[in-house]
Amino acid sequence: MTPRNQRAAKLKAVALLAFSLSSAALLALLLGSCSPRLGWGLVLWAAPEGPLPAGTIVPVYIKSNIQKVFVVGVPGLKGRAKNKKIELPFWQVELYSAYRAAAARLKALGPNVSLYMKAARDGLPLRDKPSNSAKRVYRLREGQSVKILEKVEGDAVSTGSQVLPGAWYLVLTDDGTKGYSFSYALRLYDETKEGPPVIASAKQALSGRVDLIFSRSWRPEYFQEMLDEGHVDLDYFSPRFGVFSDTVRRQIRIELPAASQVFNYTDISEASGFYLFGGTPLKVKIESDSRIVCYWSGLDPTAPVEPSPAEEETESGPDVQIQDSAVEGYKSAGVDGNAAFAVLSTDPLEAIRFETLRRQKLLAAFVDEIGGSWTGEDSGRFQVAKNGRFTWKSREGAAAVLVRPELGESGEIAFRLFLDPSLDASWNGSFSLRFDQDASAKGRQKWLDFLYRRSPAGLVLSPAALLPASLVIAAADTRGEPLILESVEE
Repeated sequence: MTPRNQRAAKLKAVALLAFSLSSAALLALLLGSCSPRLGWGLVLWAAPEGPLPAGTIVPVYIKSNIQKVFVVGVPGLKGRAKNKKIELPFWQVELYSAYRAAAARLKALGPNVSLYMKAARDGLPLRDKPSNSAKRVYRLREGQSVKILEKVEGDAVSTGSQVLPGAWYLVLTDDGTKGYSFSYALRLYDETKEGPPVIASAKQALSGRVDLIFSRSWRPEYFQEMLDEGHVDLDYFSPRFGVFSDTVRRQIRIELPAASQVFNYTDISEASGFYLFGGTPLKVKIESDSRIVCYWSGLDPTAPVEPSPAEEETESGPDVQIQDSAVEGYKSAGVDGNAAFAVLSTDPLEAIRFETLRRQKLLAAFVDEIGGSWTGEDSGRFQVAKNGRFTWKSREGAAAVLVRPELGESGEIAFRLFLDPSLDASWNGSFSLRFDQDASAKGRQKWLDFLYRRSPAGLVLSPAALLPASLVIAAADTRGEPLILESVEE
């Protein structure tokens, strides 16, 4: 190195040293009592190191865009501590140029200034709008607190047909994320009464979409099959069937035709693609945004299932049972300790209303066009009313064979079935009878299904043969002779 270059290097080193010393002196000056003030900050989230309760207005001296922190003063201290300054992250403080603006913001927060909420379970979502259908921007960890900024109007939140109590809030997380949260599964508390919140630990949050289990209305998958086919069986398409969650009580309830289970869980974990509900045998697999499968038998859901002897038998033809054959596939839902559930394409209550109306119209047309009272030799007297009730008294002979006397004399009539198109030329329609006193039925009474047509001889009734697990009549049941009843003028 030439002498000239050596002199230049020395001058550069001296300049760098001078700059470093002046920077240190400047920092010391800023942190001293005469530090120039950058503005005023409103503390949104309590800072125990101050201590600075939420809602404190503090002088702001430094804004570090590199470290993402403000250096703020701690008001109210005396003696040597009166010049105390601490660092607070950007998300914890709102910066204003004037004290008056910070005070106006504090007034706008009102009673929310000291309020927080704590998540009752893992995976609770924050959304970009106050609606359960809005985009998720954050998932809370169990026990994590959020700061309430504002109570807002939002969409109603429901599980099944039940509207959940609660309200929507704009909240702030402990990393600065803002979003909207529904309060049903969060506990509200006041830092002035319970102390400031603890910043959530680094506990690993569930990595999947566990909030889907709690935020959506899950109905048995066969509901959707009924809707797709346009054949709704009201006995098994009921608002009481589905998956119902209560995050506050830590409870999952599964209701199905063949199962009623309540699971009071302690925690939720994730393993091998399943969500495990601690302290219970319940496992849930989320297969898509609109389908989940629940397992509660305690068996390994990934193990191969051995076919039952009935499944190994070769089917010999259509099921021609008269009683209850239409619902064999539905009434056993859940019997094996597992079931699939779906988010329906249609509001189930609207589907029930539509199906009820369809049946009522068919009943009214039957009574108006064909009549409401009939009788026959040894067949007794059969009467139908528009309120959905029937009586069939004094059955003897063929009628007593077809409809056993021990079933009773009264019950309900429903136009619940659908004819295969091949039967349209031979029969006018069908109806089902369910007797009030069917002692042979365990629990739910069974239906007797009939085809009917009007003929010059009177009302012709024939037992109906249904397709398995279906509401479709495939043929008249040839094992029984048709009955012919004559109309009775009222």
